[in-house]
Amino acid sequence: MRWAARSHAHYYREEPPGGLFGIVQGGMYPELRLASLESLLALEWPGLAVGGLAVGEPEEERLRVLEHLVPHMPAERPRYLMGVGFPEDIVAAVHRGIDLFDCVIPTRHARNGHLFVPGGVLNIRNSAYARDLAPIDAGCACYTCRNYTRSYLRHLDRCNEILGCRLNTIHNLHFYLELMRAIRAALANGTFAVFVAAYPAPRRAAANPVA
Repeated sequence: MRWAARSHAHYYREEPPGGLFGIVQGGMYPELRLASLESLLALEWPGLAVGGLAVGEPEEERLRVLEHLVPHMPAERPRYLMGVGFPEDIVAAVHRGIDLFDCVIPTRHARNGHLFVPGGVLNIRNSAYARDLAPIDAGCACYTCRNYTRSYLRHLDRCNEILGCRLNTIHNLHFYLELMRAIRAALANGTFAVFVAAYPAPRRAAANPVA
């Protein structure tokens, strides 16, 4: 907390280039999370982040912390969950009041041939795609799906050609952007609870690929 105060004082000593968020810490301990938040609220932050989650704890523990903490965070400021995550993790966190996210998953998975599709992850390295002339996802409008086949993307991956990483990344980022658009639309029209109920259960790329 002393470091947060020093950082705040230094960053705002003159007109800042952006906004500095305070980061709520405290591990899996609700009382420490609330103590951290109370200390941060003594300073003016344009937004607040939740740190120290999505670092290996069970999903139910992460959700328990969010359910206890987020209602105490000011609703008029952005609430940012650091390091999250898989699509289903984002949906679950938004359901609990989180606004912002950052994560390497879309790009890291792209580099490893794991491509997000509705209901799970497609592993482009599978031999089944060697002669598959379909796009990654027929319902996707991204540049990659409009112009390239699964077989060509698999060929690029096997050749260790950097273009494959770029095309895979375009698709995964498009998938995430479309997910966020769908979330915002559901929130705006009052159907988010239905959206959450219909969203697929957690499926991790390494353990539960769709193909």
